Amino acid sequence: MGVADHCFNAPQDRLKYKGSDSTYKWGGHHWTQTTWNKVHLMRGVYELGVHVVHSDADVVWFADPLPYFHARLDGPAHIIIATDAVITMNGKGDTGLEVSTNPHTNINTGVYFMRQWPGGLAFFAEWLRWQDKKIGHDQDGFNYLVRGRLFHGEQDMPSATQAAKDHAQRVYWAAYSNTTAISFLPASMFGNTYTYINARLWEKLAHPLYVVHWVWGGSTMESKRQNMRDAMKFHDEPGYYTEPHLITFDLHQLPMPQGFNQWGLEQTEEMLRFHAAAANHQLQQSYFAFAIALIGNRTVVMPRFQCYCSKNWYQTQACRINHETATTFPFVCALSHLMRVKRLQQGLSLPGNTEYSGHRVFVREYSFLDNPKVPEQVKRSYLEVAPSPLPRPPGLRPDQLVLSTEPSPRGYGQRITVAAPLSDSEMRVLLQRYPSYRVVHFTQPGRTLSHFSNAETHRQFDAEIQKRVTHWCCRSPPEMARLNLTDRIQLVALPPDRYSNLPVPEPRAAYLHKLPPLP
Repeated sequence: MGVADHCFNAPQDRLKYKGSDSTYKWGGHHWTQTTWNKVHLMRGVYELGVHVVHSDADVVWFADPLPYFHARLDGPAHIIIATDAVITMNGKGDTGLEVSTNPHTNINTGVYFMRQWPGGLAFFAEWLRWQDKKIGHDQDGFNYLVRGRLFHGEQDMPSATQAAKDHAQRVYWAAYSNTTAISFLPASMFGNTYTYINARLWEKLAHPLYVVHWVWGGSTMESKRQNMRDAMKFHDEPGYYTEPHLITFDLHQLPMPQGFNQWGLEQTEEMLRFHAAAANHQLQQSYFAFAIALIGNRTVVMPRFQCYCSKNWYQTQACRINHETATTFPFVCALSHLMRVKRLQQGLSLPGNTEYSGHRVFVREYSFLDNPKVPEQVKRSYLEVAPSPLPRPPGLRPDQLVLSTEPSPRGYGQRITVAAPLSDSEMRVLLQRYPSYRVVHFTQPGRTLSHFSNAETHRQFDAEIQKRVTHWCCRSPPEMARLNLTDRIQLVALPPDRYSNLPVPEPRAAYLHKLPPLP
């Protein structure tokens, strides 16, 4: 088995749906029917007599999977497919098919391998018959086809079968195609956003990582793109890496409570409140970094935010989802856990503001300066700014703000100590003094910058930065009823002395500082 040395030009006459829509969103008619077009095209490829590997557009390959699939051509499975699982039952050293393959698990058609076998075209025909039954998208059709009544419980449907010998071979037989053997790709090696970012299954099990499907994370295209960039797997044009002048900063963390990773279901509320406090603590440091970047019209390299609770669109248990136990806290957050990525990628500015007209803050991923695509001359053009630990002397002129200059402890660049805290006008003078440095790093941004001198500018900045902060979700319905709380906590970037500028949260959310104490 190898890779064909030519491309397949998808023929338009194979597409059943050729409509269009002004909106393209998950679950909509246009989206649903477009997913079925993939099946029509894959059938066209399969008719050429080749084995096929299907990969959705939001999938990134980390390693060549062909040896893995080739080794299973002589096995019983006709189709090997990914699932929505966030765990695997394969232990260390078991890099075979998923040991817990069973027809009760939800299948995800984002990644699958289908080998050539005599029943393959008939299977495609049966799959495509579900399109006209209006049961949803192609993935719903596949789940109905292979699982039958075990998908949604319709008693008039046949069921997939799995005898003891099938379980031992890690396969089961499709409900509507009972000569087709189905097996699963382990979530450790063929992962999703959750298993890659939160649980890091492949590391803990010492399994090879072949692919990540960027689902079970932020739902927008921008958040998926951000995750790819964090992993250094997204292709950007050269200017993305060579043009920006950057602000970076250190991030102080709250100490994690003792035994936090062993806390159980009954302590979920305590866990999520600590996570919200820790997230706010980090966001409030970022508040000052974004303000500095706005003042200097620079780009912020996002820090490695630490998460102490998973975010999801439905309930968590002990800050994990679906009762998995692999996730260890803290983990490096996906940016969408704390901030609204789409708004961040559009840039932060102060519309109508005359002081900072034309200034717009864009962001780069936390791995940006680790990326080999960033030139060394950018990385080494480095200025570190540290606030003096001593009280600021009174009456300093702008040219007296820098108290000392020395080589950076990194071995390249310079380190300056400044008479902190600085107002925004003083920060502007300081940054203008060092325009050639591509990376300006702040060791303590919250101690280095104090405020915007213009109250309206400060208020406007508060509003704009908070618009880019997201919420945590979700409490379980029993916890919501027990505590008389909503399912979300709105995170906060504003420092406590600016809380009066916070907007009213959405009905499903509440601010941490407004929550009643735990009983």
